[in-house]
Amino acid sequence: MEHVRITRIQVFPQTDGRNTLGYAHVTLSDAFVVKNLRLVKGRKGVFLGMPSFRLRNGEYADVFFPVSREARSLLTEAVVNAFRQEHPDLMEGMEIYDADAEAAAALQTA
Repeated sequence: MEHVRITRIQVFPQTDGRNTLGYAHVTLSDAFVVKNLRLVKGRKGVFLGMPSFRLRNGEYADVFFPVSREARSLLTEAVVNAFRQEHPDLMEGMEIYDADAEAAAALQTA
């Protein structure tokens, strides 16, 4: 990404035995902080959940989200690497699940 840099990542492990591995706060270009990015263990690997709020109809809406595949990959890899560095036991054997890459591969084989 050209103009936005990740300048700080704080990670907070969640060890309740559920699918949430932890949360992260990310500082962008020393100007903005995005709190409560959620690292989730899914069936196909780990992925990053965006901070969201519940709508009146019961659905959730993301408060912050990447607008490009490149931005999502950059953010996910940075947060996963921070978790791996600070909590290697929590991330042992975990691979990043990339839904965009899986969808692209499915289209190529179709």
